[in-house]
Amino acid sequence: MNPEEAARSLATIRQTQAKALSAEPWFPTWYGVGVGLFVTGMQFVTEPGTPVPVTVAVGLLLFAGLGALVAVLVRTRRIKAHRSLTRPKMIAALMAWIGTAIALCLALAFTIDAAGVAYARTYAALVMTAYLLVTGPLAGRLLTGMLVRRAVGGS
Repeated sequence: MNPEEAARSLATIRQTQAKALSAEPWFPTWYGVGVGLFVTGMQFVTEPGTPVPVTVAVGLLLFAGLGALVAVLVRTRRIKAHRSLTRPKMIAALMAWIGTAIALCLALAFTIDAAGVAYARTYAALVMTAYLLVTGPLAGRLLTGMLVRRAVGGS
């Protein structure tokens, strides 16, 4: 094999690698929304005034749902990137996205609660879940793009 053939083969391998890694998001939107709904449910069952039977029943359903959510994530991920491809910059971007969602939830919860609205935390968590739903595809593409660039470019 001459150097030109080797370069073409390597380019083909890198294209295939990039296509495979970008076929599905590294962090799927549905998972973030599922976790947001879990948090919303937990906020609801811990709000003052929620009847104890509702707290127990919904709480058990929430934990079962979270377990199912994690199981689906683990079982449906076709491609698993090696941890050497995740860089601190990528994890920082993920944490910034999640941190923004949490900050939005807290700011809204405190604001609504100060206004005397019942179930303020639950409403705030619903807004956080909507934020995760709307921004999730963009965050997924950004994180997946970082992963692909690392895999293909080596940096």
